[in-house]
Amino acid sequence: MDKTINGIYVKTLGKDTNQAIVFIHGFPYDHTLWDDVIDEFKDDYYCISYDIRGFGKSEINTAQFTMQSYVQDLENIILGLKLSKPILCGFSMGGYITLRANEREKYKALILANTATNSDDDKAKLKRSTGISDIDTKGLEPFVNGFLSAAFSEDFIKKEPLKIKSIKENIMSFNPIGIKAALLAMISRTDTAKGLEETDIPVLLITGEDDKIIPKETMELMASKIKNSTFVSLSECGHMSMLENPNGFKSAMRSFLVGL
Repeated sequence: MDKTINGIYVKTLGKDTNQAIVFIHGFPYDHTLWDDVIDEFKDDYYCISYDIRGFGKSEINTAQFTMQSYVQDLENIILGLKLSKPILCGFSMGGYITLRANEREKYKALILANTATNSDDDKAKLKRSTGISDIDTKGLEPFVNGFLSAAFSEDFIKKEPLKIKSIKENIMSFNPIGIKAALLAMISRTDTAKGLEETDIPVLLITGEDDKIIPKETMELMASKIKNSTFVSLSECGHMSMLENPNGFKSAMRSFLVGL
């Protein structure tokens, strides 16, 4: 079922009496990133995906986004759908949103894919700032090309050119204002390590062996500091773990969920 909650496009699949999982996509994608994963779990779980504000079919309203405002959108969805103790599944920037949400409320469990708790250092802030400037001066396409070449492993790019092309075309349909606003939101985000280390709920961490954006060592260290964590590193994939190794990703999720 498709609906709009406070300007945010939301898609639900499965019975609303089942345990809810809210899937939060990363930058600069939309809810379709999770389609294959949700198809795996929709019969057993109430699966909710949505377009983060400024992406896909969601409204922009303002270009002044923060992780806090993204979390508020997430909480509005949870409230609007009357979800009780959902599981949050966040990828990359969606993981940043999940981690910030975890500081505010207690959820059933967390699934963190290819993400990190640390805020940007100066080098990362300057890189994102340059990205904003380049989008303004050169257009969106060069930025997207550069991002996708870093996000996917070289093998996947060679094997799946049509899939990469489709993903790129989808991103190119988004309003550049939303993409630049997300870059600013990531620049200004705070460190969430303390909240994650203090949580006692189950946490699954999934990474890719060849992730060039957030190295697997970063997530492995995160896992070692969490009281109730499960760490999975997927072979033959980079940052886009659910697309590059979908069977491994879904298997890791399934094993984690049946243990809750």
